[in-house]
Parts: sequence; structure tokens; C-alpha cells
Amino acid sequence: MAASFGLGWRQVAVGFMLLAATGMVAATYSIVAVPLAREFRPSRTVLMLAMTVMSGTSAVLAPLLGTLMDRFPLRRLMVTGGLCLGAGYVAISLAASFTQVLVIFAVLIAPANVLMGPVAITVLLSRWFAQKRGRAVGIAIAGISAGGFVFPLIISGLMAAFEWRLALRALAVVLLLWTIPMAMLVVDRPSDKRLNPDGADEPPLQAREELARNPISAREILTDPAFWMIALTVSIVTAGLKGMITNLAPLAIDTGATAAQAAPLISIYSACGFIAKLNFAALSDKVGPKVLMFCGLGGFAAGMVCLTQAEAGYGVIALGVAITGLFGGLMVPAESYLAPRIFGQRGVGRAMGMLSGAILLAMLATPPLYGLMYDVTGSYTGMFWIFAAAAVAALFWVPMLRLHPREQAA
Repeated sequence: MAASFGLGWRQVAVGFMLLAATGMVAATYSIVAVPLAREFRPSRTVLMLAMTVMSGTSAVLAPLLGTLMDRFPLRRLMVTGGLCLGAGYVAISLAASFTQVLVIFAVLIAPANVLMGPVAITVLLSRWFAQKRGRAVGIAIAGISAGGFVFPLIISGLMAAFEWRLALRALAVVLLLWTIPMAMLVVDRPSDKRLNPDGADEPPLQAREELARNPISAREILTDPAFWMIALTVSIVTAGLKGMITNLAPLAIDTGATAAQAAPLISIYSACGFIAKLNFAALSDKVGPKVLMFCGLGGFAAGMVCLTQAEAGYGVIALGVAITGLFGGLMVPAESYLAPRIFGQRGVGRAMGMLSGAILLAMLATPPLYGLMYDVTGSYTGMFWIFAAAAVAALFWVPMLRLHPREQAA
């Protein structure tokens, strides 16, 4: 059915744009952190607490909001997320202390991060795609990297043109114009338009099997070993990436680069991540997720090792950032691809919410731990070695990951 095919890929485009907006928050924080550090003078550890607060609050909200996504219209929830994101940056521009900045990340930025983030987009696309889900999810998740590529340039331009508080207000306007029209294009389910997933003339077998399964309970999810294997594997890479990217500008400046030279590093990382997610989209339905996860973990470890040599200069940092983005980016769509297959479409919101919550909890301490490592040792090298070793260890359990519902195991 051509109408279903076109409308389904429109949802992918919507997901791409919304994830670009939410993905840019962590990717650009090191740029926003520079004027915040000058204004409020927190330590590096405290400065990075903004990312910990956002991750912690998101971890608490993800299971709750994920369950709501299985029950209430996604369009309304996503519009609410867009409003929260724009309001968040306006509020930061009005902050009188760094404590207020932390509260704003908890109250406004974190809810937006869940309502328009991977949890919501996975719920949406799992309804619109079955056989082509890997391709659809990979393309949509690439929006995270696209936002990380485009928004550093936008924010750097705004910071150069305006005083930082005014620049953040201008950014809020950009985000509102970016997210609200996109969210209004969301169609919750193909059945709302009398259509089927994948543009098929009748519901695909995979979609029928997923819908036939009873909604999975929180207890069933938490007692499933596959849940913890996915959460731990993805956490290693995403936590390492988040800690690295949120400290990237200070890392580059410490080695002699200027703030203006640091911004392109974020764009390099995001461009490589964008390529990785498109590769996931092209290959996941053909070679399977385990092969891509294996490549992602190995390449991520190599990139972390490269970054241990950051003192060698800007070129080495750029190379390490490119490698981690190119290979680590293969891991980012993994949970969105696996959750519907393992836990079923009717409970995908709850499962994704709990997965995201577990992963975000693992990421809680990462940005300030990078900052603490620097405060104690004067270098980020120790953290890079820790994440490289953890990724190598994960290579040994990926082959044991189950890729089907639990009751089929036998």
C-alpha cells in the first residue's frame, strides 16, 4: 500500500528531526558549559553534574513515561516535550546560579529528553515497521548524530553573535520551530489511517505475532537475562561516549586548542556517528545485530585507546573522536532494534522505558567522573582506559544474547 509506505517513512523523518533536537543537548553541553563556567565558576566535577542530573531524572521518568506511551497519544506527549525543551533553554538563560541550572535540567530538559527521545521514537516506529524495522530505526536514530553535527555550529554562531544569555534564548526559538511542527505530524498507528506496517496489503506475520503477545509486565522484563545483557552492553558504549563528548571541549582546550577549534571536534564525532547509524540501518536486517554490536564494541575500544594519547595534539584527538563516533555509533540503535523483538510491540514502551532507565542510571556518574578524574590526576586518560577495557570484556558475552521472546527459548 503506497499510502502506508509513504506515511510510515514520514514518521521516520519526524523521528529523525526530533532526535536531532534531543540528541544535541549532551553533544553541545561542552559548548554551553564554557560560558556557564565563566559565569558561575563551578569545579569541573560540578560543571558536569548537569549531565548527571539530566540522566538521573530521565532514568526515573523513562519507565513511567514509557508506560504512558503504550496508552496515550504520542503526538501530545511529543508536543509537550518540544515545549519543555524550548522552555528549558530560556530558563537557563535566566539562571542566577549553577544550582538553578541543575534544577532546570531536571525539571524541563530531562522530560523533553524522554518525551521526544529514543523511547518515544522506538514506540512509534515499532508500530509502523516490522520486517523493515532495523532500517527505519537506524535512519531515525541517525538524527541524534545529525543534531550533534548541526547544532554545535548553530550554537557557536549564536554565542559569537550574542551575549551567552541572549544566545540561549535564540536557541530556544530555533528548537521550538524545529520540534513543534514535527511533533504535529506524528500518526500514532497505521491502523489510525486504516493502513498496515511496512506498507503491506495486510499485517506482516512479525507484526501479528508481536501484537498477539500479551503486554509484558515489569517483573517479566526485569527477570529476563536478555534485558540486563542489552542494558550492560549498550551502557558501556553510551556512557563512555557521553562522558567523552561532554568533556571534549575542555579536553581540547587543555591541549592548546581554542574554544572555536573545539566545536568542530563535536561535529566530527557526530558526522561519524551519523554514518554509523546509517550503516546500522543498511545492514541490521541483513547481517543481524550481533555482528554490528561486535564491530561496534571493538572499534569503540580502539577509539578510547587512541584518546589516551590526547596530549599528542589536536590531530590525535580528532582521530580518536572519529573512531569512537564511527564504531560506537553502531551501538546506539541496538536497544531500539532489539526491544520490540524480545519484549513484544504491546509492551515496547514499558520495555524501552526500563531499558533506557537502566542505561541512563549507568550513565549517571560518567560525565562528573571524567571531571573528577581530571581534578585528581590532571588528565582524562584513566577514564579512556577503563571504558576500553570494559568494551573488550563485553565482546565475550555478546554471542550469548537472545534475539527472540523468552518463551521461544528451548
